[in-house]
Amino acid sequence: MNHCRLIYRSTCTDKFMANEELRDLVEKSAENNRKLSVTGLLVLSGDQFLQVLEGPVAAVNDLYAHIVQDSRHHHPRLISYEPTEEIYFDDWGMSIVDLYDLPKAVREILIRKYSSKEDAVEFPERLHEVYAFLLDAKIICQGRPWEG
Repeated sequence: MNHCRLIYRSTCTDKFMANEELRDLVEKSAENNRKLSVTGLLVLSGDQFLQVLEGPVAAVNDLYAHIVQDSRHHHPRLISYEPTEEIYFDDWGMSIVDLYDLPKAVREILIRKYSSKEDAVEFPERLHEVYAFLLDAKIICQGRPWEG
């Protein structure tokens, strides 16, 4: 097993940073991840994170160990960890999709498909739905037809 895919979810702390600071952090993470050949996607919905990391086993393991110790996360929960040769997020060092930033019509599609709680899209529990959600988020992030 040379490469792996790791998916986890966590809850943001009440000390969580503003969106601009979060975007700066994601940009720095993307740069660092590219150096490590790690790709991924971070989704924020309300106070919940859902993230996928793909890349060399040692690099992904080290990143997740750092995330688990990060005080901005509560209750990190590993959803999936598997060897992989097929990389789904190979074109991104890291990207963030903040579901509150999406146009209402796009959020409504996700809410209808995955449900909601307190106006936040809920992350699915079953693994095949988690994969579907992450791939939907990837497509939404790539497309952004409402911009431009």
